[in-house]
Amino acid sequence: KIEMKKSVMWNYLEEIPDRALELINHSQIPNFVKQYNVKALKKIIFIGSGSSLNITLVSKNIFEKYSKLSIESYTPTEFKFSTFDNVNANETLVIAISQTGTSSGTIESIRYAKSLNFEVLTITEREATPVQKEGDYYLNFLCGLEDCNAKTKGYINSLLLLQLLAINIAKEKGNVSDKTFNEFLKELNVSIETIPKTITATLNWLEKHKDWAAINHLLVIGYGTNYGSAVEGMLKILETLGKPTSVSELGEFSHGFHRTISSLSTVILIQTEEEGKNEALLTSTYLEKKVERLLVIDSCKEVNPSENVINIDYQKFTASSINITVVLQVIAIFLPEVIGYDPNRELNEEYTELVKTRVKYR
Repeated sequence: KIEMKKSVMWNYLEEIPDRALELINHSQIPNFVKQYNVKALKKIIFIGSGSSLNITLVSKNIFEKYSKLSIESYTPTEFKFSTFDNVNANETLVIAISQTGTSSGTIESIRYAKSLNFEVLTITEREATPVQKEGDYYLNFLCGLEDCNAKTKGYINSLLLLQLLAINIAKEKGNVSDKTFNEFLKELNVSIETIPKTITATLNWLEKHKDWAAINHLLVIGYGTNYGSAVEGMLKILETLGKPTSVSELGEFSHGFHRTISSLSTVILIQTEEEGKNEALLTSTYLEKKVERLLVIDSCKEVNPSENVINIDYQKFTASSINITVVLQVIAIFLPEVIGYDPNRELNEEYTELVKTRVKYR
C-alpha cells in the first residue's frame, strides 16, 4: 500500500490492480468476440478524446500485429469532418470510447457513423449513458466510478480492455496460437501484479527529486507503442500541474524539438526494446549532458543503474505500456502536492461549460 495523500487520485491509483484483474477475468470481451462477426472484420476506426484517444495510439501496434486489422484513430471533430466513401462498412467496426459516456462530440460522431451504415461498439465507465445508448454493442471499463479530472484507473483499465480485445479478436480469427494467446494473458497479469512495485519505485525517485515540482515546462519523448504513453503522460502532468507540457515522437525530436533544449529544460524519455532503441540511447546520453532535469523510464531487458532512471520490467507483447503509464500517473499526482496543490483542483472548468463538452443526463 502506498502512503495515502490528500488527493482522491491516490485512492483511485491504489484500486488499479484489483480493478484490472476483474477486467481480465470478466467474460464480456470473449462474449462480444463470439457475438460479433470478427472473421469478416478488416478495419477498426477508433473515436475518442484525451485519454480515450491515447489508449488507441498505444494499442494500434497490437491490433495490427496480432489481429491483422487496419487501424485508424480520430478525435470526434476529425471524424465528423472526414469522408469514408472508400471504406467497406461491412468489414469495418467503429469503436467510440468515452469514460464518462457523456462526451457530446463522441455522441455526434456515433450518429454520423450510423448514418454511414457503420456498426458501432461503445466503451464507457458507466452504464446507461448517452454514449452507450447510441451504439450497437457495448463494453464497460469495469474500473468503477472515477470522479476526478485526470483519469488513472480508468485509463489503465481502458488500455487493458483494448489490449484484451485485440488478442481475443486475433484468437477468434485464427491469427495466433493458443500458446501465444496464453503468454499474452500471462504478461498482462504479470504487468498488473507489478504495479505496486512500480508505484513504490516512482515514489522513491520522486522523494529525491521534489525540485521537479518547480518546472516551468516539460517535454515527454516516446516512440513505438509508447509514443501513445508519452502523449498520455504529457496530458496527465499538464492537467494536474497546470504547466505547459509538450510531447514528441523520438524520430521527430531532431526535426525541430531539439532546438528548444537548454540547460533549463526538463525532459522525460521513455526507453524500450522496440525499434528506435539505439536512437533513444543516443538521445539519453545527449540529454544527460544538456538539460537540467532528465528522467528515463526504462523498460529494456538490462537494468539501467543510472540515478536518473526508473526501471520497469520488460514485457515483450505490450512494451511495458501499463507500468510505464503508472510511472507517469504517479508523477502527475505527486508533483502538484509538493507545492501544495490538489492535482484534482478545478482549472478553467467554465470553458468546458461554455463549449458544452459533455451532455447532462439522468
